[in-house]
Amino acid sequence: MIKLIKAIRLPECFGVVALGFIAFKYAGIKPESLTLITLLFVIASTMLQNDWRDRFHDIEKGKTFASERPALFLCWLILFWIICGGLIMVLFFKYPIVAGFLLGLAAIGAVYSETRRLPLLPVTLVSFTAASPILLPLAFGASFAVIAPLFAATVLILFGRETLHDIADAKVDRGYKQTVPLFLGDKLARIAVAATLVGGCGFAVAISPTALIGSAFIIWGLTGIVKDIRVVQVRRRIDVGLVFLALGLALA
Repeated sequence: MIKLIKAIRLPECFGVVALGFIAFKYAGIKPESLTLITLLFVIASTMLQNDWRDRFHDIEKGKTFASERPALFLCWLILFWIICGGLIMVLFFKYPIVAGFLLGLAAIGAVYSETRRLPLLPVTLVSFTAASPILLPLAFGASFAVIAPLFAATVLILFGRETLHDIADAKVDRGYKQTVPLFLGDKLARIAVAATLVGGCGFAVAISPTALIGSAFIIWGLTGIVKDIRVVQVRRRIDVGLVFLALGLALA
């Protein structure tokens, strides 16, 4: 059971849901609970879907549960898609635009792994789809002009964070995915990480000074991006910074 729970990747799922919560709060709109619950299951389902699709490749990364227990994992995946579909149907009768938005998000997440050989597309899809909950308040009357800086900050930061993971996985991804470090080279990938994270922090601080602490941790993490070959320490510091950044924006 523990492995099934871990397969959902709850920290990432709750992180994306937190983006939606922050966006509602930032727009001055009361968070809509059914929307956020449905979003949680959409993200969890797409996480499981992509782990199922990449189950043999992930063996090289030490992730073996889906390949060792395929029947159990597939049943777990189907259960989540059923719950996800049911929640979207319920949501449709209350907020059809939101339901359509989340259905599109689920569809993109479901086919994400099939884009892995297209240069730069996977990381772009991840960045925009994971940041898309920021746009949910638009369906409840929020102004895009208000939401846009938060959306831009989130897309840039997610692009940088995802590319960091691609740098770490470059050796095992070669021949399977066309990630930023494999397409542009390691040096340019690290430059892209630094540029997008600094840019994202700039937007975040412009939104609220409460983002300064998280941004400082992220910039601190970037100081080791040249020397840290596997970017292990860099990722740890940046992840700490992202937690503080999210808390700062949530409390703004």
